[in-house]
Amino acid sequence: MFRTSGGRVFAAIFVVFCLVLIFQREGSAGTALFPYLSVLPSTRVSVPSSILQAWIEDRSALSEKSWQKSVQLRDQMAKQHPDNPKIPFFPMDFLKYPYTVWDFFPATWTCPHDIQRVGRLGDGGKWVCGMNIYEGLPAPKTALKSIAAQEPLMDSQDGLIIYSFGINAESSFEAEMLERVPSARIWGYDFSVNAWGPQIAQQYRHRTFFKKVGLGKEDKHESEPPFWTLPSLMKSNNHTYVDILKIDIEGSEYDALDTMMDAFDKTRSASGNSVLPVGQVMIELHLGDGVNLNSPNAGGSVDFGRFRTWWERLERMGMRPVWMEINLFAVTLGKEKANPRCTEYVWVNAKDGRSVLWNF
Repeated sequence: MFRTSGGRVFAAIFVVFCLVLIFQREGSAGTALFPYLSVLPSTRVSVPSSILQAWIEDRSALSEKSWQKSVQLRDQMAKQHPDNPKIPFFPMDFLKYPYTVWDFFPATWTCPHDIQRVGRLGDGGKWVCGMNIYEGLPAPKTALKSIAAQEPLMDSQDGLIIYSFGINAESSFEAEMLERVPSARIWGYDFSVNAWGPQIAQQYRHRTFFKKVGLGKEDKHESEPPFWTLPSLMKSNNHTYVDILKIDIEGSEYDALDTMMDAFDKTRSASGNSVLPVGQVMIELHLGDGVNLNSPNAGGSVDFGRFRTWWERLERMGMRPVWMEINLFAVTLGKEKANPRCTEYVWVNAKDGRSVLWNF
């Protein structure tokens, strides 16, 4: 069959015709390549919200089981080390104890939505759970205040509330969130720079607010540089909930989140557990430069016991790790003592019904 030149031509035309039908996008007859043919149905299927919600709940329940297993394994692995809970993060005898601190805290809770990288590749970009949910939120109808006086933009929870700590002139994550999510409103804080990075287009600046302060353990508003706690910033902005919290503050994250957990320890979810008023966290965790990390004062580092206590308190308040990305920049450069001491984590609040990730 199709051995003659005419047959081969016919076969080629037939294949092209079929490909056109396969890749023809859903549209009106006037825009279709073959208006006299019926348009292929869309691959997107409308699913009732009740069914989708039930699927999310089932998926989350499976993730919770996976996370609980990782917690049990964490405890078992720690007990195998003779210095538990003062386990060196990067043991010299790796053949005997083949793990690092990050092995104790894997991202075992699966995001039930899509997970996308937002912002530039490399340092600066962040992974986001449920980006499709955020993109589908309508823009708030309330009027914005002028940013000329550098005052908070809104008086309420309208829109997707994003807090970003640690700007360092790199705002590709914020720029893409503003472009793709019409409801996004971003509050940024960094004592080391004077403004957002140049990545944010002027047309989106009216949806941002920046203040030159640091995120700290205590409120020191009159110090130089000034420091605010996260609860104080939320109160100043009249916010009771933060949808996305982005933190990169070079090791100060432990004390800063301790203060936040203290402030909201008595805030209870429907199940009666303490819960943080945050939907999702993108954070870079730093271990410091000390060689022997058994001492919390060694090179500004935290020891395993401190790290584990801090992490597990976050877990008790509903936070679950859905993504991790080890920062190997210093290791790649071959710097002295360049163990992989920085890792990006993404946490979602799996126990808080206020999150738009669970109500859409």
